[in-house]
Amino acid sequence: MYGTNNYGGGFTQQGGASYRPQQTQQQSAESLSLDDVMQGGAPSAFSKDDPIGTSVEGEIVEIRAEQQTDFTTGEPLYYPNGKAKPQVVIHLQTTLQDPDRVGDSGIRGVYVKGYNIGQLRLACRQAGVGDHPNVGDHLKATFARTQPAKTRGYNDAKIYDYVVTPKKQSDLNAAMNDPQAVQQQYAPQQPAYGQPATIGQPTGLTASDRQTISQLAAAGKNAQEIAGLLGKPVEQVINALGAGSKREPEF
Repeated sequence: MYGTNNYGGGFTQQGGASYRPQQTQQQSAESLSLDDVMQGGAPSAFSKDDPIGTSVEGEIVEIRAEQQTDFTTGEPLYYPNGKAKPQVVIHLQTTLQDPDRVGDSGIRGVYVKGYNIGQLRLACRQAGVGDHPNVGDHLKATFARTQPAKTRGYNDAKIYDYVVTPKKQSDLNAAMNDPQAVQQQYAPQQPAYGQPATIGQPTGLTASDRQTISQLAAAGKNAQEIAGLLGKPVEQVINALGAGSKREPEF
């Protein structure tokens, strides 16, 4: 690969010199499994033979910035001006399974370098998470197109598109798509403590809010977590849950 790190799909990237790698590393306790480590680390999410349109997605369990290294010698790589060539290494918890890997945890590595660093930064800003994603966010990476190499003898660059979903929104999406939560039924609100029945439900909550609260509760979220996800006062969430179940909520 002409002295270029092959991680992340076997592509050579130029440019991106204005990028400054993050000084701090974000890691999750549930990163690589023992089987991953013993088999040489998590495999790359992409391979050199992937067709355009190939996508990989999952929750970020680890993210770090590091210097690119030569695939053959392991020596660190630099730009002609002496600056280190950076890359962002992201480990995703995917649903992929390789039958040839014993105890495959589904964790796959996404290696972001060159022009793709700007692509990832743009996706993060559009998602409202800043300049880089965080552990717990959901990332979808798609091999979108190729770009002719600027240097003779180098491979064409592979350009990826990224979609970042912040952790809170990702949790909410998962809860809303939980089949058990969707099927959960709640009884109509009943008047409590001798108060007259009121048409409607707790003040400030729409029918859609109440349904979402019920589904999130069925998915195992507590009142504080639900309030944070929906941007509602905790008291309203507690009242809605208590009214729907005819008893005081247990939190």
